[in-house]
Amino acid sequence: MPLYELSEYVKQRINTLGLSMSELARQTGISRQGLYGLLDGTTGQAKISTLIALAKALQVHPMVLFRHLLHQLDLPKFSTTSAKYQFDASGFVQDVTIPDNTTVLTDQVFTKIWEIQNIGHIDWLGRKMVCVDQNVDIPAVPDQIVAPEPRRGLVPTRHVIDIPKTLPGDSVILSVEFTAPSYPCSLVSYWKMIDENEEICFPATEGLSCMVRVISL
Repeated sequence: MPLYELSEYVKQRINTLGLSMSELARQTGISRQGLYGLLDGTTGQAKISTLIALAKALQVHPMVLFRHLLHQLDLPKFSTTSAKYQFDASGFVQDVTIPDNTTVLTDQVFTKIWEIQNIGHIDWLGRKMVCVDQNVDIPAVPDQIVAPEPRRGLVPTRHVIDIPKTLPGDSVILSVEFTAPSYPCSLVSYWKMIDENEEICFPATEGLSCMVRVISL
């Protein structure tokens, strides 16, 4: 199958960066003939190693090239028992900010950003991500004892994130602002996708999370 969408994107990046085919071939370790074959579709399916080498030379994340490739493939439909809807699936792309075990300061306000992809075969319409963290009850203490810090865990500025319309193969960026607790600890906040009826779309999967180490100076 000719790699039309991928080749158009690669050509655009080549022009943007002012690269010649010879220079691109040198940086990727792919022959000029191989590059031309990739761009005109005569070499067939691109290998993952080729896409990774191209992504590095074109100064983009490899997932960008993978997405362009996926858009043009006639992928088989599949069903999963972990999804509410048949042929529905969500894929985690990357932590844009605050990867797992990032260190933050006590009382620090920070923004967590995820990128996810609709890897199923149905449109995402009216969906949201909701915080599913459990509240921690504060035990009663005598009046003469100072009560413990009432804020436990990560505190998001909002507990619901709207997901814009996302077509199969498309990716979406989601963000939420958190405030770290005022004591050192390691903790995590969990988020799940719900539909327009506020029902969980993927009940058997973990969902998105934000995991940080909180320290004081």
